[in-house]
Parts: sequence; C-alpha cells; structure tokens
Amino acid sequence: MEDQRAADDLTPRLDELAAGLSDPECDLDDLAEIEEELVAARRRDLIPYLEQHLAAAVEASNWYARHVIARILAETAGHTSFVALLRAYSRNLGDDQDSLSTTLYVLAQEHPAAAREILLPCAVSDDEDLRRAAIWLLGFVPEPADLNLLAHAAQDSDEGIRSAVVGTLGSHGTEQAAVDLLLNLLDDPSPQVRISALSSLGFLQQPRTLLKIRLLANDENPRVRAWVAIALGRFPALEHADPATSAVLDQLAADADPYVRDQASEARQRKPLRS
Repeated sequence: MEDQRAADDLTPRLDELAAGLSDPECDLDDLAEIEEELVAARRRDLIPYLEQHLAAAVEASNWYARHVIARILAETAGHTSFVALLRAYSRNLGDDQDSLSTTLYVLAQEHPAAAREILLPCAVSDDEDLRRAAIWLLGFVPEPADLNLLAHAAQDSDEGIRSAVVGTLGSHGTEQAAVDLLLNLLDDPSPQVRISALSSLGFLQQPRTLLKIRLLANDENPRVRAWVAIALGRFPALEHADPATSAVLDQLAADADPYVRDQASEARQRKPLRS
C-alpha cells in the first residue's frame, strides 16, 4: 500500500512534467527538478504512465519530451522498457538522439539474450522505422544466424534500412558471408549505401575485396569515388604497392573533383589501420 500511495503521489508530478514539456513557455529548471525527482524515485508502478507519456511525446513530435521521459523510463524499468524505448527511438524527430541510442546500446549489451528476443521480430516488422532501428541495434549483439535476415534486408526498398544493414554487417567482422553481402552492396543504387559499404570494407581490409572496391573509382558520384580512395588508404602499404591499386589512386588523384583528389592524396600518405 505504501508503494501504491507513493506512485499515486508521483503520478501528478509526472503529468505536470509532461504538460510542462509541451509548453514552450515552461521553466526548464522547474522541469529538471521534477525529472530528477522521478528518476530518483524509480517507482515501477509509474512504468505504464511513463510509457503512455513517451508514446504521446513521439506522436506529438516532441523530441525533448521524448528525451526526458525516455531517461526516466530507462532508469525506472531498466531492460524491461526495451520495447517502448526502441519504438520511441525508431521515430525520426529531427534530433541526434545520442542519449537514447546510448541507452539502447547499453541495455542490449547488458542483456543480449533479452534484447535479441525483442529485436529479431522487430527486424522483420511491417513498420519500416522499427525495422530500421532493430537492424541497427542487432549490430551490437550480433550472431551468425542473423546473416540470412540481413541478406533479405539488404534487398529492402528503403534506403535507410539498407544503410543500417551495412553497419550491422560490419559487426560480423571478416566472416565470409558478411563480406560477400558488403561486396554486393557496392552495387546498391543509393550512393550513401555504396559509401557505407566502402567504409566497412576499408576497415575490414580483406584483399579479396580490392578488385570490386577499385571498380567504383569510375562511379558517377564524386563522394563515392572519394570513399574509394579512403577505403584503399586503410589497406596495408603492401596493397598500395599493387600496380592496380596504385593506378586507381593515380586516377583518383587526377579526378575532376577537388575532394576526390584530396582524398586520393591523403590515402597515399595515411598510415593504414591494423585489422
């Protein structure tokens, strides 16, 4: 009964906070005081109300309210709030979401089995935003069995989902199937996806990928050509000495685009990263 009374007492404070977060004229110092009070209380009976207010903040496209309420919910519910936090995170409200993405990453790392149980069905959801977020987060708790799901997602019509696939594939390291999928994504119609794939392949430094990386030196998009130089610059110096790679870097150093030329020059001087 005492806990229920405490929760009942705090519910109006939560409502006051939510109302204040929707009012552009509200004093932020007053709201911060209520926020800290609710974080310190960690009353689990408030969880349903927090989830309701979080969903309402997202529906209202109020990124700051999402940030504040998500923090209270995470501190109160821990990993049991994962679904609500993931759904809130999946909606693009125009902010960088650094704190919420960090919260999800930490919860996934601390409770990988529980996180994966939630993420796998979300990664094949009909909701594109949720699917994209789940695929991204699977990169922090990867398992080889995910590669079939990622191969399917790599064919998705949504560019953002295909970009998320690239990042998650990078978490699988030099596993052959993952590298093969990254190579296939070099043919993606989106320049940004091709750039992301080049970045991942540059970090992985697999000699068998050099041929296809070099082919993109003729890409119509100058940013893609620049990332060919960046990716090649991450390979060991021995690979730079390869005549075909050297010729591509020479070609890029004479590119019509100044950014491409700069990256080609830096690639020759850059100390390659160790794998």
